[in-house]
Amino acid sequence: MNIIADENIIYAEQAFSQFGNVQLIKGRDISNSILKETDALMVRSVTNVNNELLKKTNVKFVGTATIGTDHIDEDYLNENGIEFTSAKGCNSYAVMEYILASVNLFINNQKRKFNEISIGIIGVGNIGSKLEKLFTALGAKVLLNDPPLKRITNKKKYVPLEEVLSADIITCHVPLNLTGKDKTFHLIDEKEIAQLKPGVVLINSSRGPVVNNSALKKRISEKKDICAVLDVWENEPNLDLALMKLVNIATPHVAGYSLEGKINGTKILYDKFCEFLGKEKLWEPVYPEVTNNVISNEYNSEEELIDMLFPCIYNIEEDSNFTKSQILSNKNEISQTFDLLRKNYPLRRELNNYQIKYSTEFKNLVKALRLIPKD
Repeated sequence: MNIIADENIIYAEQAFSQFGNVQLIKGRDISNSILKETDALMVRSVTNVNNELLKKTNVKFVGTATIGTDHIDEDYLNENGIEFTSAKGCNSYAVMEYILASVNLFINNQKRKFNEISIGIIGVGNIGSKLEKLFTALGAKVLLNDPPLKRITNKKKYVPLEEVLSADIITCHVPLNLTGKDKTFHLIDEKEIAQLKPGVVLINSSRGPVVNNSALKKRISEKKDICAVLDVWENEPNLDLALMKLVNIATPHVAGYSLEGKINGTKILYDKFCEFLGKEKLWEPVYPEVTNNVISNEYNSEEELIDMLFPCIYNIEEDSNFTKSQILSNKNEISQTFDLLRKNYPLRRELNNYQIKYSTEFKNLVKALRLIPKD
């Protein structure tokens, strides 16, 4: 059996060598000619899987080690009897922590408390639901928008987009739908960006085209009255250099790039591939030990607790500064630099590796953060 995998899928060779020959290739270099004698294909978000890629190949299984599937033509796979699986939910905690690091940064800069702000969450799936619990535990006012869930549940907590756009901080967690009732392409368009109140923080870690990048750039450059955190960009990897300079936090599509999130993605694909083949699941990933993982500082509020965790465990400002410096230093090779930043992203571990002492009043927050109680 021949298996081709994106070279950025962690532990891919270890996991899939049980089934045959594994070849690791750059995701953007995977082509139809390479796949002629391939039986299974494992990709990440940079490889578009469609008729052009798979026609006249032997591929019978496709897996993406990502939660997003807009790069996959699922209709084509279904019509041609090709098994498909995604790694839905694999990095949801990593993205949650990325959002919390962003929010904490602005809370500190504005000298505000969590119970004084409102958080608008657009898309309440694996990530959005975790953020709902987290920010509720922090005492923030949470506004939720998710039209599909509203139709299914008819719950009053799901409010119109216009109401969510009134929040102090707005964060997007939707798939990229180009058409249809739940279209999300330019969900935050010129009209929506014009509605944002001065001082708002807009965060997008879902898909670049969910936010109209040109309209956002225009608002920031002309009025300089809103803040933006962008981990995803229109036309990746050729991001808009002018927009990158303007946003407060710029990262190269790495919000979910914790070690745990990456390994979870590989494990999900491996398990599904075993089930597809009817094979025993033999591979179990080994996680490196986290040393110095006891948080011993004293804290008296939710803000102090969060401030202890960030930026020590994850410094999002360092991520952003490094991203901007590398891309600005290589203006003629933006796309290559963007991909290299992702490929060489430093090791980042999730909060569930860290121990902390806490009193009863912080129980719900510690649980939402998945910190380990320390005796």
